[in-house]
Amino acid sequence: MAKLHMENTQHSLITDGVDPHDQTLAADKPFWVFFVGNIGVATWLMGVVVAGMGIGFYPALCVLLLGSIVGSLLPASMAMIGPMMRLSQMEVGRLSLGLVGKKLSAFLNWMGAVGYDVSNNVLSAAALVSLLAVFGVSSPFWVSLAVLVGIQLVIGIYGHHLIQDTSKYTGALLGVFFLLIGLTAIHKTGVVLNDNKSANAKDILSAFLLIVVVNVGSTPYACDYTRYLPQKTPHKKVFIAVFGALFLSLFVLSFFGYLTAAAISEQTPEGVMKGLQGLTGIFAPVVLFLVAFNSIPVNAVNDNSAAYSLMSAGFKLSRPVSAIVGAVLGYGLCLFASASFIEFFENFLFLFAHWIAPWAAIILVHWFVLGRAGRVVPSNITMGGIIFVVVTVLSVWLFSANTLYTGLLSDAVGGVDIGPYIGFIVAGLVYYAALRFTKAKR
Repeated sequence: MAKLHMENTQHSLITDGVDPHDQTLAADKPFWVFFVGNIGVATWLMGVVVAGMGIGFYPALCVLLLGSIVGSLLPASMAMIGPMMRLSQMEVGRLSLGLVGKKLSAFLNWMGAVGYDVSNNVLSAAALVSLLAVFGVSSPFWVSLAVLVGIQLVIGIYGHHLIQDTSKYTGALLGVFFLLIGLTAIHKTGVVLNDNKSANAKDILSAFLLIVVVNVGSTPYACDYTRYLPQKTPHKKVFIAVFGALFLSLFVLSFFGYLTAAAISEQTPEGVMKGLQGLTGIFAPVVLFLVAFNSIPVNAVNDNSAAYSLMSAGFKLSRPVSAIVGAVLGYGLCLFASASFIEFFENFLFLFAHWIAPWAAIILVHWFVLGRAGRVVPSNITMGGIIFVVVTVLSVWLFSANTLYTGLLSDAVGGVDIGPYIGFIVAGLVYYAALRFTKAKR
Protein backbone atom coordinates (compact mmCIF):
# COMPACT_ATOMS: atom_id res chain seq x y z
CA MET A 1 0.00 0.00 0.00
CA ALA A 2 1.40 3.42 -0.98
CA LYS A 3 2.64 5.63 1.82
CA LEU A 4 0.67 8.79 2.33
CA HIS A 5 2.20 12.26 2.23
CA MET A 6 2.44 13.97 5.62
CA GLU A 7 1.87 17.75 5.47
CA ASN A 8 4.53 20.07 6.84
CA THR A 9 3.76 21.82 10.12
CA GLN A 10 4.53 25.16 8.42
CA HIS A 11 1.66 26.08 6.15
CA SER A 12 2.46 26.46 2.47
CA LEU A 13 0.14 28.02 -0.09
CA ILE A 14 1.61 25.63 -2.64
CA THR A 15 1.63 22.24 -0.88
CA ASP A 16 -1.10 22.83 1.69
CA GLY A 17 -3.34 25.16 -0.26
CA VAL A 18 -5.09 28.43 0.45
CA ASP A 19 -6.56 28.79 3.93
CA PRO A 20 -10.37 28.67 3.67
CA HIS A 21 -10.53 32.02 5.49
CA ASP A 22 -8.54 33.57 2.60
CA GLN A 23 -10.90 32.33 -0.08
CA THR A 24 -12.54 35.70 -0.58
CA LEU A 25 -11.80 36.37 -4.25
CA ALA A 26 -14.54 38.16 -6.16
CA ALA A 27 -16.22 35.92 -8.73
CA ASP A 28 -15.35 38.19 -11.66
CA LYS A 29 -11.57 38.24 -11.10
CA PRO A 30 -10.67 34.91 -12.82
CA PHE A 31 -12.47 36.13 -15.95
CA TRP A 32 -9.93 38.91 -16.42
CA VAL A 33 -6.86 36.74 -15.84
CA PHE A 34 -7.85 34.39 -18.66
CA PHE A 35 -9.22 37.18 -20.84
CA VAL A 36 -6.05 39.25 -20.79
CA GLY A 37 -3.94 36.26 -21.80
CA ASN A 38 -5.50 36.23 -25.27
CA ILE A 39 -5.68 39.96 -25.89
CA GLY A 40 -2.75 40.62 -28.17
CA VAL A 41 -1.19 40.48 -31.61
CA ALA A 42 -0.43 36.75 -31.34
CA THR A 43 -4.17 35.98 -31.12
CA TRP A 44 -4.87 38.31 -34.06
CA LEU A 45 -2.25 36.35 -36.00
CA MET A 46 -4.29 33.14 -35.63
CA GLY A 47 -7.00 34.62 -37.85
CA VAL A 48 -4.38 35.77 -40.36
CA VAL A 49 -2.97 32.25 -40.52
CA VAL A 50 -6.44 30.76 -41.11
CA ALA A 51 -7.00 33.22 -43.98
CA GLY A 52 -3.59 32.36 -45.39
CA MET A 53 -4.66 28.71 -45.63
CA GLY A 54 -7.17 29.72 -48.31
CA ILE A 55 -10.26 28.98 -46.24
CA GLY A 56 -13.41 30.81 -47.35
CA PHE A 57 -15.38 33.14 -45.09
CA TYR A 58 -18.13 30.81 -43.89
CA PRO A 59 -15.89 27.75 -43.29
CA ALA A 60 -13.42 30.06 -41.53
CA LEU A 61 -16.19 31.49 -39.36
CA CYS A 62 -17.11 27.94 -38.31
CA VAL A 63 -13.45 27.09 -37.65
CA LEU A 64 -12.90 30.16 -35.46
CA LEU A 65 -16.20 29.78 -33.63
CA LEU A 66 -16.05 26.02 -32.98
CA GLY A 67 -12.30 26.06 -32.32
CA SER A 68 -12.71 28.78 -29.72
CA ILE A 69 -15.55 26.84 -28.07
CA VAL A 70 -13.80 23.46 -27.99
CA GLY A 71 -10.48 24.92 -26.86
CA SER A 72 -12.13 26.76 -23.96
CA LEU A 73 -13.89 23.70 -22.56
CA LEU A 74 -10.84 21.99 -21.07
CA PRO A 75 -9.37 24.88 -19.02
CA ALA A 76 -12.87 25.93 -17.90
CA SER A 77 -13.59 22.38 -16.70
CA MET A 78 -10.27 22.23 -14.87
CA ALA A 79 -10.84 25.63 -13.23
CA MET A 80 -13.88 24.28 -11.37
CA ILE A 81 -11.58 22.16 -9.18
CA GLY A 82 -9.73 25.21 -7.79
CA PRO A 83 -12.16 26.47 -5.13
CA MET A 84 -12.69 22.97 -3.70
CA MET A 85 -9.05 21.83 -3.64
CA ARG A 86 -7.49 25.21 -2.77
CA LEU A 87 -4.28 24.06 -4.48
CA SER A 88 -2.27 25.35 -7.41
CA GLN A 89 -2.90 23.48 -10.65
CA MET A 90 0.28 21.39 -10.59
CA GLU A 91 -0.37 20.36 -6.98
CA VAL A 92 -3.87 19.17 -7.89
CA GLY A 93 -2.10 16.60 -10.05
CA ARG A 94 -0.55 14.88 -7.02
CA LEU A 95 -3.87 13.16 -6.26
CA SER A 96 -3.91 11.19 -9.51
CA LEU A 97 -0.18 11.17 -10.41
CA GLY A 98 1.39 10.90 -6.96
CA LEU A 99 3.99 13.16 -5.33
CA VAL A 100 6.69 11.81 -7.62
CA GLY A 101 4.53 11.65 -10.73
CA LYS A 102 3.33 15.26 -10.52
CA LYS A 103 6.92 16.56 -10.56
CA LEU A 104 7.34 15.77 -14.25
CA SER A 105 4.24 17.68 -15.35
CA ALA A 106 5.21 20.57 -13.06
CA PHE A 107 8.68 20.81 -14.60
CA LEU A 108 7.24 20.66 -18.12
CA ASN A 109 4.84 23.45 -17.24
CA TRP A 110 7.69 25.56 -15.83
CA MET A 111 9.57 25.16 -19.12
CA GLY A 112 6.47 26.17 -21.05
CA ALA A 113 5.87 29.27 -18.91
CA VAL A 114 9.45 30.45 -19.45
CA GLY A 115 9.07 29.81 -23.17
CA TYR A 116 5.91 31.89 -23.38
CA ASP A 117 7.78 34.66 -21.58
CA VAL A 118 10.37 34.65 -24.36
CA SER A 119 7.80 34.66 -27.17
CA ASN A 120 5.81 37.51 -25.62
CA ASN A 121 8.73 39.69 -24.56
CA VAL A 122 10.75 39.63 -27.77
CA LEU A 123 7.90 41.22 -29.73
CA SER A 124 6.86 43.60 -26.93
CA ALA A 125 10.39 44.88 -26.39
CA ALA A 126 10.78 45.49 -30.14
CA ALA A 127 7.48 47.39 -30.12
CA LEU A 128 8.65 49.52 -27.17
CA VAL A 129 11.86 50.40 -29.02
CA SER A 130 9.82 51.45 -32.07
CA LEU A 131 7.35 53.42 -29.96
CA LEU A 132 10.10 55.40 -28.23
CA ALA A 133 11.73 56.07 -31.61
CA VAL A 134 8.49 57.72 -32.79
CA PHE A 135 9.01 60.31 -30.07
CA GLY A 136 12.71 60.69 -30.83
CA VAL A 137 13.96 58.55 -27.94
CA SER A 138 16.61 55.95 -28.72
CA SER A 139 16.49 52.86 -26.51
CA PRO A 140 18.59 49.70 -26.90
CA PHE A 141 16.63 46.47 -27.08
CA TRP A 142 18.12 45.15 -23.84
CA VAL A 143 17.03 48.26 -21.93
CA SER A 144 13.46 48.12 -23.22
CA LEU A 145 13.34 44.42 -22.44
CA ALA A 146 14.68 45.01 -18.94
CA VAL A 147 11.96 47.59 -18.26
CA LEU A 148 9.21 45.20 -19.30
CA VAL A 149 10.67 42.22 -17.41
CA GLY A 150 11.19 44.37 -14.32
CA ILE A 151 7.54 45.45 -14.21
CA GLN A 152 6.36 41.89 -14.85
CA LEU A 153 8.67 40.60 -12.11
CA VAL A 154 7.39 43.05 -9.50
CA ILE A 155 3.79 42.00 -10.19
CA GLY A 156 4.80 38.32 -10.19
CA ILE A 157 6.73 38.60 -6.91
CA TYR A 158 3.81 40.24 -5.13
CA GLY A 159 1.75 37.34 -6.35
CA HIS A 160 -1.81 36.29 -6.86
CA HIS A 161 -3.86 39.25 -5.65
CA LEU A 162 -1.85 41.89 -7.51
CA ILE A 163 -2.02 39.73 -10.65
CA GLN A 164 -5.80 39.49 -10.34
CA ASP A 165 -6.15 43.27 -9.95
CA THR A 166 -3.66 44.01 -12.73
CA SER A 167 -5.44 41.62 -15.08
CA LYS A 168 -8.84 43.17 -14.38
CA TYR A 169 -7.90 46.74 -15.23
CA THR A 170 -5.40 46.05 -18.01
CA GLY A 171 -7.71 43.42 -19.50
CA ALA A 172 -10.56 45.89 -19.78
CA LEU A 173 -8.24 48.54 -21.23
CA LEU A 174 -6.67 46.20 -23.77
CA GLY A 175 -10.04 44.74 -24.71
CA VAL A 176 -11.53 48.16 -25.51
CA PHE A 177 -8.49 49.31 -27.47
CA PHE A 178 -8.19 46.16 -29.56
CA LEU A 179 -11.92 46.27 -30.26
CA LEU A 180 -11.56 49.84 -31.55
CA ILE A 181 -8.51 48.90 -33.60
CA GLY A 182 -10.37 45.95 -35.09
CA LEU A 183 -13.39 48.04 -36.05
CA THR A 184 -11.13 50.76 -37.49
CA ALA A 185 -9.18 48.20 -39.52
CA ILE A 186 -12.36 46.60 -40.88
CA HIS A 187 -13.77 50.01 -41.75
CA LYS A 188 -10.64 50.77 -43.78
CA THR A 189 -10.33 47.41 -45.54
CA GLY A 190 -14.00 46.51 -45.79
CA VAL A 191 -15.42 43.05 -45.20
CA VAL A 192 -14.69 40.69 -48.06
CA LEU A 193 -16.66 37.44 -48.00
CA ASN A 194 -13.93 35.32 -49.54
CA ASP A 195 -15.56 32.30 -51.17
CA ASN A 196 -12.23 30.74 -52.13
CA LYS A 197 -12.85 26.99 -52.40
CA SER A 198 -9.16 26.01 -52.59
CA ALA A 199 -9.01 24.83 -49.00
CA ASN A 200 -9.64 21.11 -48.58
CA ALA A 201 -10.89 19.15 -45.60
CA LYS A 202 -7.34 18.67 -44.33
CA ASP A 203 -6.70 22.44 -44.31
CA ILE A 204 -9.95 23.11 -42.50
CA LEU A 205 -9.22 20.43 -39.89
CA SER A 206 -5.66 21.75 -39.40
CA ALA A 207 -6.99 25.28 -38.89
CA PHE A 208 -9.59 24.03 -36.41
CA LEU A 209 -6.97 22.14 -34.37
CA LEU A 210 -4.68 25.18 -34.41
CA ILE A 211 -7.39 27.38 -32.89
CA VAL A 212 -8.25 24.72 -30.30
CA VAL A 213 -4.63 24.48 -29.12
CA VAL A 214 -4.45 28.22 -28.40
CA ASN A 215 -6.86 27.97 -25.46
CA VAL A 216 -5.92 24.45 -24.38
CA GLY A 217 -2.55 25.94 -23.41
CA SER A 218 -4.25 27.73 -20.50
CA THR A 219 -5.24 24.45 -18.84
CA PRO A 220 -2.07 23.99 -16.70
CA TYR A 221 -2.78 27.42 -15.10
CA ALA A 222 -6.50 26.97 -14.48
CA CYS A 223 -6.69 26.29 -10.73
CA ASP A 224 -3.90 28.79 -9.99
CA TYR A 225 -6.41 31.61 -10.46
CA THR A 226 -9.64 30.08 -9.14
CA ARG A 227 -8.41 28.55 -5.87
CA TYR A 228 -8.99 31.80 -3.96
CA LEU A 229 -12.70 31.73 -4.80
CA PRO A 230 -14.95 30.71 -1.88
CA GLN A 231 -15.41 26.93 -1.70
CA LYS A 232 -19.17 27.30 -2.11
CA THR A 233 -18.81 29.13 -5.42
CA PRO A 234 -21.06 27.22 -7.86
CA HIS A 235 -19.15 25.15 -10.42
CA LYS A 236 -21.31 26.68 -13.11
CA LYS A 237 -20.20 30.21 -12.23
CA VAL A 238 -16.50 29.26 -12.31
CA PHE A 239 -16.91 27.44 -15.61
CA ILE A 240 -18.76 30.30 -17.28
CA ALA A 241 -16.22 32.90 -16.12
CA VAL A 242 -13.20 31.03 -17.49
CA PHE A 243 -14.94 29.72 -20.60
CA GLY A 244 -16.38 33.14 -21.43
CA ALA A 245 -13.03 34.88 -21.04
CA LEU A 246 -11.13 32.46 -23.27
CA PHE A 247 -13.86 32.12 -25.87
CA LEU A 248 -14.57 35.83 -26.31
CA SER A 249 -10.94 36.92 -26.47
CA LEU A 250 -9.86 34.23 -28.92
CA PHE A 251 -12.87 34.35 -31.21
CA VAL A 252 -13.15 38.14 -31.50
CA LEU A 253 -9.45 38.85 -32.07
CA SER A 254 -8.86 35.94 -34.43
CA PHE A 255 -11.98 36.97 -36.37
CA PHE A 256 -10.57 40.49 -36.73
CA GLY A 257 -7.34 38.88 -37.88
CA TYR A 258 -9.14 36.89 -40.56
CA LEU A 259 -11.06 39.91 -41.87
CA THR A 260 -7.97 42.12 -42.08
CA ALA A 261 -5.58 39.44 -43.37
CA ALA A 262 -5.45 41.06 -46.83
CA ALA A 263 -3.59 44.02 -45.29
CA ILE A 264 -1.01 41.74 -43.62
CA SER A 265 1.90 41.09 -45.98
CA GLU A 266 3.79 38.76 -43.65
CA GLN A 267 2.23 36.08 -41.44
CA THR A 268 4.33 36.77 -38.34
CA PRO A 269 3.60 38.78 -35.19
CA GLU A 270 5.87 41.51 -36.57
CA GLY A 271 3.98 41.43 -39.89
CA VAL A 272 0.65 41.75 -38.11
CA MET A 273 1.98 44.67 -36.09
CA LYS A 274 3.17 46.49 -39.24
CA GLY A 275 -0.12 45.78 -40.99
CA LEU A 276 -2.15 47.16 -38.08
CA GLN A 277 0.04 50.25 -37.97
CA GLY A 278 -0.71 50.85 -41.64
CA LEU A 279 -4.43 50.35 -41.11
CA THR A 280 -4.64 52.69 -38.14
CA GLY A 281 -2.66 55.59 -39.63
CA ILE A 282 -2.09 58.37 -37.10
CA PHE A 283 -3.14 55.99 -34.33
CA ALA A 284 -0.23 53.65 -35.15
CA PRO A 285 1.64 54.60 -31.95
CA VAL A 286 -1.33 53.21 -30.03
CA VAL A 287 -0.73 49.82 -31.68
CA LEU A 288 2.93 49.91 -30.68
CA PHE A 289 1.95 50.83 -27.13
CA LEU A 290 -0.55 47.99 -26.89
CA VAL A 291 1.93 45.42 -28.21
CA ALA A 292 4.56 46.64 -25.74
CA PHE A 293 2.13 46.89 -22.84
CA ASN A 294 0.36 43.59 -23.47
CA SER A 295 3.26 41.43 -22.27
CA ILE A 296 3.13 42.94 -18.76
CA PRO A 297 -0.10 41.33 -17.44
CA VAL A 298 0.36 38.19 -19.56
CA ASN A 299 3.91 37.46 -18.41
CA ALA A 300 3.13 38.39 -14.82
CA VAL A 301 0.71 35.45 -14.93
CA ASN A 302 3.39 33.28 -16.58
CA ASP A 303 6.00 34.20 -13.97
CA ASN A 304 3.67 33.50 -11.07
CA SER A 305 2.51 30.13 -12.41
CA ALA A 306 6.10 29.27 -13.36
CA ALA A 307 7.05 29.87 -9.72
CA TYR A 308 4.28 27.55 -8.52
CA SER A 309 5.40 24.90 -11.01
CA LEU A 310 9.09 25.09 -10.13
CA MET A 311 8.25 24.54 -6.47
CA SER A 312 5.87 21.69 -7.32
CA ALA A 313 8.66 20.11 -9.36
CA GLY A 314 10.64 19.70 -6.15
CA PHE A 315 12.91 22.74 -6.11
CA LYS A 316 13.31 24.09 -2.58
CA LEU A 317 12.80 27.75 -3.35
CA SER A 318 10.36 30.34 -2.08
CA ARG A 319 7.71 31.59 -4.49
CA PRO A 320 9.30 35.06 -4.97
CA VAL A 321 12.71 33.50 -5.63
CA SER A 322 11.16 31.01 -8.04
CA ALA A 323 9.49 33.90 -9.89
CA ILE A 324 12.82 35.70 -10.14
CA VAL A 325 14.57 32.59 -11.50
CA GLY A 326 12.00 32.18 -14.28
CA ALA A 327 11.97 35.87 -15.20
CA VAL A 328 15.78 36.18 -15.28
CA LEU A 329 16.11 33.03 -17.38
CA GLY A 330 13.47 34.32 -19.79
CA TYR A 331 15.30 37.66 -20.00
CA GLY A 332 18.57 35.94 -20.87
CA LEU A 333 16.95 33.81 -23.55
CA CYS A 334 15.31 36.90 -25.06
CA LEU A 335 18.67 38.64 -25.41
CA PHE A 336 20.06 35.75 -27.42
CA ALA A 337 16.88 35.12 -29.36
CA SER A 338 17.01 35.17 -33.13
CA ALA A 339 14.36 34.57 -35.77
CA SER A 340 15.39 30.91 -36.01
CA PHE A 341 15.43 30.56 -32.22
CA ILE A 342 11.90 31.94 -31.88
CA GLU A 343 10.68 29.58 -34.60
CA PHE A 344 12.35 26.67 -32.82
CA PHE A 345 10.82 27.64 -29.49
CA GLU A 346 7.34 28.09 -30.90
CA ASN A 347 7.50 24.62 -32.44
CA PHE A 348 8.81 23.26 -29.17
CA LEU A 349 5.92 24.83 -27.26
CA PHE A 350 3.41 23.43 -29.76
CA LEU A 351 4.58 19.96 -28.74
CA PHE A 352 3.38 20.72 -25.22
CA ALA A 353 -0.21 19.98 -26.19
CA HIS A 354 0.88 16.34 -26.33
CA TRP A 355 1.46 16.25 -22.56
CA ILE A 356 -1.27 18.69 -21.54
CA ALA A 357 -4.06 16.59 -23.08
CA PRO A 358 -3.45 13.21 -21.33
CA TRP A 359 -2.45 14.96 -18.10
CA ALA A 360 -5.71 16.94 -18.06
CA ALA A 361 -7.80 13.87 -18.91
CA ILE A 362 -6.36 11.93 -15.97
CA ILE A 363 -6.89 14.78 -13.49
CA LEU A 364 -10.47 15.41 -14.62
CA VAL A 365 -11.40 11.71 -14.56
CA HIS A 366 -9.92 11.38 -11.08
CA TRP A 367 -11.86 14.38 -9.78
CA PHE A 368 -15.23 13.67 -11.33
CA VAL A 369 -15.13 9.93 -10.58
CA LEU A 370 -13.72 9.98 -7.05
CA GLY A 371 -14.41 13.55 -5.85
CA ARG A 372 -13.78 13.96 -2.15
CA ALA A 373 -13.02 10.26 -1.82
CA GLY A 374 -9.97 10.69 -4.06
CA ARG A 375 -8.02 13.12 -1.88
CA VAL A 376 -5.47 10.60 -0.64
CA VAL A 377 -1.99 11.66 -1.80
CA PRO A 378 0.31 8.72 -2.71
CA SER A 379 3.99 9.45 -2.07
CA ASN A 380 5.27 7.66 -5.18
CA ILE A 381 4.13 7.50 -8.81
CA THR A 382 0.65 6.12 -9.36
CA MET A 383 -1.04 4.21 -12.15
CA GLY A 384 -2.28 7.60 -13.37
CA GLY A 385 1.31 8.87 -13.50
CA ILE A 386 2.41 5.87 -15.54
CA ILE A 387 -0.51 6.27 -17.96
CA PHE A 388 0.36 9.96 -18.33
CA VAL A 389 3.99 9.26 -19.27
CA VAL A 390 3.23 6.35 -21.61
CA VAL A 391 0.42 8.11 -23.50
CA THR A 392 2.45 11.32 -23.83
CA VAL A 393 5.44 9.48 -25.29
CA LEU A 394 3.26 7.50 -27.70
CA SER A 395 1.38 10.64 -28.74
CA VAL A 396 4.58 12.43 -29.75
CA TRP A 397 6.25 9.32 -31.21
CA LEU A 398 3.31 8.37 -33.42
CA PHE A 399 1.43 11.53 -34.34
CA SER A 400 3.56 14.64 -33.91
CA ALA A 401 3.43 16.81 -37.06
CA ASN A 402 6.07 19.32 -36.08
CA THR A 403 9.26 20.58 -37.70
CA LEU A 404 11.15 19.40 -34.62
CA TYR A 405 9.82 15.86 -34.89
CA THR A 406 7.48 14.05 -37.26
CA GLY A 407 5.66 11.02 -35.85
CA LEU A 408 5.66 7.59 -37.45
CA LEU A 409 1.96 7.77 -38.34
CA SER A 410 1.84 11.47 -39.17
CA ASP A 411 1.79 10.95 -42.95
CA ALA A 412 -0.84 8.22 -42.62
CA VAL A 413 -3.28 10.73 -41.09
CA GLY A 414 -2.50 13.45 -43.62
CA GLY A 415 0.09 15.33 -41.59
CA VAL A 416 -2.53 16.65 -39.18
CA ASP A 417 -1.35 16.56 -35.55
CA ILE A 418 -4.15 14.61 -33.89
CA GLY A 419 -1.92 13.23 -31.12
CA PRO A 420 -3.18 15.45 -28.28
CA TYR A 421 -6.82 14.60 -29.02
CA ILE A 422 -6.20 10.88 -29.23
CA GLY A 423 -4.04 11.16 -26.10
CA PHE A 424 -6.83 12.87 -24.20
CA ILE A 425 -9.36 10.18 -25.08
CA VAL A 426 -7.03 7.22 -24.54
CA ALA A 427 -5.58 8.47 -21.24
CA GLY A 428 -9.03 9.32 -19.91
CA LEU A 429 -10.57 5.97 -20.84
CA VAL A 430 -7.62 3.90 -19.60
CA TYR A 431 -7.47 5.75 -16.30
CA TYR A 432 -11.23 5.48 -15.85
CA ALA A 433 -11.02 1.72 -16.44
CA ALA A 434 -8.12 1.47 -13.97
CA LEU A 435 -10.12 3.28 -11.28
CA ARG A 436 -13.14 1.05 -11.82
CA PHE A 437 -10.99 -2.10 -11.79
CA THR A 438 -9.28 -1.03 -8.56
CA LYS A 439 -12.63 -0.23 -6.95
CA ALA A 440 -14.06 -3.57 -8.01
CA LYS A 441 -11.19 -5.45 -6.32
CA ARG A 442 -11.84 -3.79 -2.96
